[in-house]
Amino acid sequence: MASDSVASMRVTVADLRDVLEEAFPAQWAEPWDRVGLLAGDPAAEVRGVLVTLDPTVESVSRAVDVGANVLLTHHPAFLEAPERPLPGSPKGGGALFAALHSQVSLLCAHTNLDRAPRGADSLPEALGLPDGEPLESSLQPVSHITVYGPAESEADIASAMSAAGAGRIGEYRESAFSSAGVGSYRVPQDGEPYQGMPGEHSHTSESRLEMVCDPAAAAAVVARAAAAHPYEEPLVVVTPGHIARGAARMGRVTGIDPVTLAHLAGSVGTRLGCVPRVWGTPERTISRVATATGSGGSLIADALRVKADVLVTGEVRYHDALDAMTAGLAIIEAGHDMTEWPLVPVLADAVRTTAGIDPARVVVDEPARRWWTP
Repeated sequence: MASDSVASMRVTVADLRDVLEEAFPAQWAEPWDRVGLLAGDPAAEVRGVLVTLDPTVESVSRAVDVGANVLLTHHPAFLEAPERPLPGSPKGGGALFAALHSQVSLLCAHTNLDRAPRGADSLPEALGLPDGEPLESSLQPVSHITVYGPAESEADIASAMSAAGAGRIGEYRESAFSSAGVGSYRVPQDGEPYQGMPGEHSHTSESRLEMVCDPAAAAAVVARAAAAHPYEEPLVVVTPGHIARGAARMGRVTGIDPVTLAHLAGSVGTRLGCVPRVWGTPERTISRVATATGSGGSLIADALRVKADVLVTGEVRYHDALDAMTAGLAIIEAGHDMTEWPLVPVLADAVRTTAGIDPARVVVDEPARRWWTP
């Protein structure tokens, strides 16, 4: 039974969306991805949450059956919005129709969850591997925002920018840099400057404040910075750029006691409940293992860079597997879904720890393989 304190709190779909955004920021997702709230009423009260891997018609129906009006998944219902969300329509259209018809909100955390430290750790933990290091070495696109203004206003401006999404670098928040300088400008005759006199050329001490943000949030960050700025004409400069990824990176690499490739593949199959496909000589000795959830082909180069003996992932393309073997990297394909089911409990933990949500109203699906081998 829910406690009185939990029962008295009203948690909306927007509240839950914001909790997930804080845990798994959208700026960690790939540019092509769709994450967050994809369908539903943000103002609706959360009555229950079903957490699973895929947003299918069946999972929407199951959400209704267990009394949940939120379906939280790893995979998004669609990457391109369906033109006709009708019953049975492909590419997420049928699931979207079912969700809208049943008033079930669709939330997801996809490649942003893959990159979250807890998400990237989930597969090696499921495989019983020792703690490892991040594998991915790609750059993260950002907007670099620079604001010039009086030093006494810097803290207020930085706070406003942070509230709009600036300053998040990996697990660090409110990250900023400032430096002192001298600004100069000529005030118009009818101006009302913060410092200086109308019609005069002025020089004044200023600070230069720099923060980065997700490019999608740049307009909102600029607007908040300008609103918090005391100048008539605040100077806010946005520059596109990239930063090295920190804690939020896909994949892991770790060392293990030497085993054969056949032994490791057998252990992967047992722990994940599948029959893996293996590329490489069965007797090969493995002592350095890279892991990646889902489609891991993009991380083959990184696995080679860190001198991994094998990449354990969901799937890779045929020619990518051949190239990897030629370069000295074995591949164990355990199925896209089976390598991603360990992410589902990570999502569930984020929901269960949301203030105001009764953990008893959070239902988590067990891993289910939808394919089979004879």
